[in-house]
Amino acid sequence: MMSGMIRRNLRPLMSIVGWGVMCSSLQAAILNLNDAPFSAMGDGKADDRPALANALSAAKPGDTVFVPPGDYRIVLGKGRLTMPAGVKLLGDRGESKFLLGTDGGEKEHREFLQPGSQSTLQGLTIVRDAAYPAVLFPLFSNLEAVTFKDVEIEGNTEKFPGSYCHGFQVGNGSLKGLHFDGITISGCTFGLFQANQAKGSVEDVLVENSRFERNSSSDLEFNSPNGKMNNITVRRCFFRENRSKGASGGFAVGFANVQKGTVESCMIEGYGSEALHVEDRSEDILLKGNTIIGGSTIQTNGVILVVNDSRKVVIENNHIDARPNTNKTHLILVTAGGPKFKNPSDVTVRGNVLVNGAATKKWYLQSGSGPLPEGNLVFSLEP
Repeated sequence: MMSGMIRRNLRPLMSIVGWGVMCSSLQAAILNLNDAPFSAMGDGKADDRPALANALSAAKPGDTVFVPPGDYRIVLGKGRLTMPAGVKLLGDRGESKFLLGTDGGEKEHREFLQPGSQSTLQGLTIVRDAAYPAVLFPLFSNLEAVTFKDVEIEGNTEKFPGSYCHGFQVGNGSLKGLHFDGITISGCTFGLFQANQAKGSVEDVLVENSRFERNSSSDLEFNSPNGKMNNITVRRCFFRENRSKGASGGFAVGFANVQKGTVESCMIEGYGSEALHVEDRSEDILLKGNTIIGGSTIQTNGVILVVNDSRKVVIENNHIDARPNTNKTHLILVTAGGPKFKNPSDVTVRGNVLVNGAATKKWYLQSGSGPLPEGNLVFSLEP
């Protein structure tokens, strides 16, 4: 049965036609996953993968596949599910859950779903519910205008510690226009990443109003050494309790080989590595208005790190509180990073509030990396 929200929003447009609901003015159908011929059970026991696959296969551009409240067990095989272009997969937020199992062993890689262009996933909860390595959403091939709204992803890496679970992978093909709005990614390895060898292009990414917590590597890793990546914006997001113990990952947001990237008005708390990481010829980067509490508490690479020939970087109006730190690190570190790259250049540091911990230092800014810092307020921990 349709939720009240669906009835209110669509009643003026709908007339019931068999197993679907046809919007008479738009000629777009709403396919209810529980209705015949799909007949998903949503009881947490039966395998509802065939029902979901059939509903997606039947959907046409403009259609909505509606997932009523329930626990839908989806047993993943060697092939991922695919979603046609122009289709919406819509659930009742917090109530419509996909529990992802596997028909393989604990070492057999699985993937859940690849959306099509101009597609939307909304109001769904996705849970990896068994031990197997996974990329839940491979955003491959040539895609445009893909939206995830009010989607919750739980990778359960603490429950199943022997295998990775990445939320999203990009970079194999062309992706233009990716929008995350109000999503949550927790308990994953990478929230989003691109493999170093990938040669695709990613542009026009907007992540907003979203949460990232308890992930064991970087939450958002925008890294394209062999492809192209540009126009990335992350704003009004909340990042907390990253589980990484290593030095090469575990950032809230990482930019490498990115042209035009922004992280603005985000809250970042509890990171062993640097909270914001900019490296490898990244250019035209804005880090503005973020609050960071307890960044780089394990490593000494700086709470905000700019390194390796990064250019035109603005670090502005951020509040960095290092009072939780007991280690020796810089709150802002701008440095060469080694002989392979040129020094960072045109890096601006202004208007930040920097609160030192017992052993931290306000900054190290490589000579010649940019203009003198201005308008920053620096406080030290009282003995």
